[in-house]
Amino acid sequence: MRNLLRGLLPARARDLARSLLGRNQPYGLAESELRRLQGLPRYAATEVKFFGRPLQVCDAASFLSAWREIFIQQIYRFRATGPEPLVIDAGANLGLASIACRQQYPGARVIALEPDPQICQLLRNNLQAHSAETVQILNCAAWDADESLLFAQDQADSGRVGLCGQVRVQGMRFLTLLEQHERVDFLKMDIEGAEVRVLLDCESELDRVENIFVEYHSAVAQPQQLSQLLGVLERAGFRYYVQQAGVCSRQPLLHRQAEAGFDLQLNIFGTRAAGDDSV
Repeated sequence: MRNLLRGLLPARARDLARSLLGRNQPYGLAESELRRLQGLPRYAATEVKFFGRPLQVCDAASFLSAWREIFIQQIYRFRATGPEPLVIDAGANLGLASIACRQQYPGARVIALEPDPQICQLLRNNLQAHSAETVQILNCAAWDADESLLFAQDQADSGRVGLCGQVRVQGMRFLTLLEQHERVDFLKMDIEGAEVRVLLDCESELDRVENIFVEYHSAVAQPQQLSQLLGVLERAGFRYYVQQAGVCSRQPLLHRQAEAGFDLQLNIFGTRAAGDDSV
C-alpha cells in the first residue's frame, strides 16, 4: 500500500502530507526544506520554515551545520537546577542556540550577544518569530575591554574581530556581564578566535558559571592557545570534554587544512554537574 500511494502522489504532495503529520520534522525542518537548502549556493539569503515558523538565514551551509549540531546532536543540552535558568549566548548568530535553550527550558532567561549588525537584525527577527521576544539581545562583541573594534563580516557564521575588518562594532568587557549575575546556568561561547582572550580576562568570575561550551579556534600561523584555555577551565573547577569540530586535517603531519583562517576547531564542554544520566 505504501508503494502504491508513493506512485499515486507526486513528491510535493507526499512532502506536504508528511509535514502535516509531523513525521519528517522532529528536528524542525521538513525534508523538502532540507533538500532545498542543500541545493542553495553559499551566502544566498533565504527564509525557511523552522518548527512551523519563519527563520531568516544568510547562508544555508552554515545554517545546516549549526542545525545538525544543535538540534540533531543536541550538543547544548544541559542540566539546570530550576525552571528559569540563565543562559548567555555569546556569538548568537541567527539564534539557533537561544531557540534550543528555550525549547529545553521554556522559562529560561537568555542574553544573546551578536556583534555583526546585519546578522543581529536577523537574530532579532528570528527570536521574535519563535516567541523568544524576552531574550535580551546585545549588538556587541564579547571582549576584554569596552572599546570600538574592527570586525570582518563574512555573511555566515565566521565573522570576527580583526584588523582586516570592514565595519566597526562595539566591544563589551564580558567580565562586567558576568559580574552582574550571581549564577549563570549555561554559558555558550562561539566568538571566532577571541575566546581565550576573553576567558583569561574573566577567569576570576567563572565560578558563577555552572555549564560552559567554548568553540576553540586555532588561527593559521599564530601561536596556539589550547593549553591556556584548558588551564582556565581547570582552575575554574570544570571537568572538561573535547570533541573535534569544523576543519579537520586527516593527515596533519603531511597536510594541514585550513578553513576561514583556522587550522583547528574544537568543541569544548565544561561542567560541574555530577552524574551521566540523560537530560
